[in-house]
Amino acid sequence: MSTATYLYCLVRSPKAPSLRAVPPGLPGASKPRALDAGKGVWLVAADAPLERYGEKPIEEGLQDLAWVSSVAVPHEAVVEHLSRKGTVLPMKLFTLFHSDGRALEHVAQQRRRIDRLLQRIEGREEWGVRMLVDELSALRRARSEVRTVAKGAPGAAFLQRKKKEHDAAREVIQHARDRADALYEELARKADEARRRPPPPGEVGKRVLLDAAFLLPRTRSKAFQNAVRAEAKRLADRHYHLTLTGPWPAYTFVADAEKR
Repeated sequence: MSTATYLYCLVRSPKAPSLRAVPPGLPGASKPRALDAGKGVWLVAADAPLERYGEKPIEEGLQDLAWVSSVAVPHEAVVEHLSRKGTVLPMKLFTLFHSDGRALEHVAQQRRRIDRLLQRIEGREEWGVRMLVDELSALRRARSEVRTVAKGAPGAAFLQRKKKEHDAAREVIQHARDRADALYEELARKADEARRRPPPPGEVGKRVLLDAAFLLPRTRSKAFQNAVRAEAKRLADRHYHLTLTGPWPAYTFVADAEKR
C-alpha cells in the first residue's frame, strides 16, 4: 500500500458537491474527490502518499512549523472553499484511513453523532472577534489625567499623586477586562452559540483581552458584523482595537463537540 485516504471534510448535499474549482489540496496528494456516504452526506477525500503522509513522516514533520503550515493552509483552503457552497463538517488535520472503504465505514459507525453535528451547524457560520487594548497609551492617558488634576499641589502631595497614578493604572486594566466581559456577553446574545478562548500573547504594550468565536445563522451575519464594527468605532478613542474575522467553517464548535 503506497497511499492512504485523506479526509478534508464531510459535506451535506443532495447531490455530489462540485469540485470543479476546488483548491488542489495537500502537496503531493491527488485532487480532492467526493465519496458518497449515503443519505446526502459526502466525504471529500484524496489519495495521500504514505512516504509523505505516513505515521513516521508526519511525526517528524510536526517538529517543523513551516512544514505543518505547508499542509494546514491547503487543507483549510479546501474546507473553506466547500463551506461557501453548503454545510461542511471539517476534519482535523491528518485524518487518514487505510482506504476509501475504511473511511466510509468509520463515517457509518459515527453516523448518529455526525448527523447531530451537521444539524447543529447547518446554515450557520463561525465568526471570530478579538479585542485588545493599547496598554501603554491607556496608562499614559490615565496618568496624564491624574497629573492634570494634581497640578500645582505642594511637595507633600507628591507621594499621594504617585499613589493616585498607581491606582489609575490598576483601574485601567480592570476596566479593560470589564469591557471585554461586557462585549462578549453582548455578542453572545446575538449568536446561537459562543466560545471564549484563552487570550494569546499580544504585541509589546498591547494586551489581548478577548478572543472568542461565535456561531450564528448566515441570515444574521450582516447584523452581527455591523454590531462589532459599531462597537469598534465607539471604543477606538479609548485605545481599544477590535478585529472581526470570518466567515469560517464551524471549526471551534465541531472541535468543542468532539471533546464532550
